[in-house]
Amino acid sequence: MSPDQPPCPGYRLDEWPRTLARAHDFLDTFGTQAEALGWTSSRLFGVHATAGIVRVDACGALVLPIAGTVRAITATEVSFGHLTHREKPGQPQGVPWWEWGR
Repeated sequence: MSPDQPPCPGYRLDEWPRTLARAHDFLDTFGTQAEALGWTSSRLFGVHATAGIVRVDACGALVLPIAGTVRAITATEVSFGHLTHREKPGQPQGVPWWEWGR
């Protein structure tokens, strides 16, 4: 994935490189732990299949540009310090960034 080209609708050009860098940092720091806790690609990197991040209800924990650095994870939450991504019952599953538009 290129930091120069957002993978789906909803990102401003200045937001996408920072969001991608935070995702890489997350994988370096929490990747093994996230896998052990059962986090999937869609739960972390999912976006709505046709609307991208415009439909936040289908977004994974790491895709929104408003998040900061991840501070902690559990099996159901990703904490950014100032906010927390929590999965909700019945939440739609998105497709991972790299599969959007296929």
